[in-house]
Amino acid sequence: MADKRGRFLRNKLIGVSLADLVIEQFEALIVGLINWIPTFVGMCIRNIVYRLLGMKIVGFCWIQPRVTIVNLRRLSVGRNFGCNSGTYINAVGHIYMGDDVLIGSNVTISSGKHDIEGRQKSVFSRPAQPMQMTIGNDVWIGAGASIMPGLNVADGTVIGANAVVTKDTQPYAVMVGLPARLSRFR
Repeated sequence: MADKRGRFLRNKLIGVSLADLVIEQFEALIVGLINWIPTFVGMCIRNIVYRLLGMKIVGFCWIQPRVTIVNLRRLSVGRNFGCNSGTYINAVGHIYMGDDVLIGSNVTISSGKHDIEGRQKSVFSRPAQPMQMTIGNDVWIGAGASIMPGLNVADGTVIGANAVVTKDTQPYAVMVGLPARLSRFR
């Protein structure tokens, strides 16, 4: 049993330096401690701490309590960024967001995927494959939506509530459904 756990950890940590591991664990601890603070005071504290932890922020960002951001050093947001409670953002592969991006509650954005091909290793034990993402200017992502790794969400896109975006979007597209499809242009 101990040997299986050791193999599992070795597989998960392939390509991860000890320094990166320590930084990520420290980041997770600090983010967890400030994540629950309500009101405008909490938003101000998160703005300061996220900048200190390496997140690139232009202007002030409105990040509500209970937003989980992983890999802050690999996340860049423009002016007028707003993110509602319950959202999960994992920037393992780098995520670049433009100006005027609004993210509803309980949205999932992850820039990493797990390889599922082959049977030699369990899917759970495989390291995440980083995939860069870009979310343009003037984008609104509705509550409960999911954006799959490696995609580009074009300027002006609106993603409807609970949509699952599996392909790059076109400028000013309104995307709805599962999987998300073009409904119309704004």
